[in-house]
Amino acid sequence: MKVFAILCAMFLAFCINTAYAITEVINTDQVEKMNLQSMGVIAETVRADTLDEAVKAIETKAEKQGALYYRIIGARSYDTSPYWRISAQLYKK
Repeated sequence: MKVFAILCAMFLAFCINTAYAITEVINTDQVEKMNLQSMGVIAETVRADTLDEAVKAIETKAEKQGALYYRIIGARSYDTSPYWRISAQLYKK
C-alpha cells in the first residue's frame, strides 16, 4: 500500500511540473500546423556563458509573460564579454 501511495505521489508531482512547461517551436511551418497565435517579440541581453544558458533565460522570461510556445529568432554573443543578445517570438494557442 505504501509503494502505491509513493508511486501516485511521484506521478502527480511529474504531472504538475510538466503541465505548464513552455515549448520551443523550430520554424514557422510548425507554428502554422499547430495554429498558434503570436503574442509578440521579446529581446534581452543576458549574462550567460553558453547559448543554451541564454536560451534558458529568454525561455524563463517568455514563460513569465504567459507564452506557451516560443521560437528563437536571433542570438548574438559579444566577443569579449559573457553577454548574449537574444530574441524570441512568443505564441499561445
